[in-house]
Amino acid sequence: MNQTPDKIIIIDNNESLSFNSLFNEMYAGLCLFSERFLMVSSEGEDLVQEVFVKLWAKFDDFDSLNAIKAYLYQATRNACLNSIRHEKVKRKYEAEQVHQVESETYFLKQVVEEETNRIISDSIDELPRQCKKILQLSMQGLKNQEIADDLGISVNSVKTQKSIAYKTLRSKLQNIFDIVMYIMWM
Repeated sequence: MNQTPDKIIIIDNNESLSFNSLFNEMYAGLCLFSERFLMVSSEGEDLVQEVFVKLWAKFDDFDSLNAIKAYLYQATRNACLNSIRHEKVKRKYEAEQVHQVESETYFLKQVVEEETNRIISDSIDELPRQCKKILQLSMQGLKNQEIADDLGISVNSVKTQKSIAYKTLRSKLQNIFDIVMYIMWM
């Protein structure tokens, strides 16, 4: 069985105090103390453990049992308050998200956006193979020269194929654009 290392400090009246014995003495009480602030006891237990981890790092700096106890209670209280504040922010964000998702405008916007993406994607898929490949490379941010080098064709061929792709998409998507604009401004 592995033994946890222990730290020992000298406190009031040259008495020694071990970290492990302090933990064993104070942990349960601090957990009960944290439950006064928090709804979930397991969360309090986690916070108290984190407080003891922080105490471990500065245990040697203390020279009084009262100072250690004051630190433990204050650090536990602060950790609980921070947790409560964090939960409050989370609940506010979740409430905003629910309100947004429940709104009819948000719903319509999401449907229109998804359908528009699908229609554009389908329209790109219907392009001739070379036009489609060049357009996809262009959409990935490649310059005409880079596309020409990748495909082993001239820069003018790239420009011509992009022009054909844009012209084809413009004619296919013009009606869709008008519908989307109408729906978005309803």
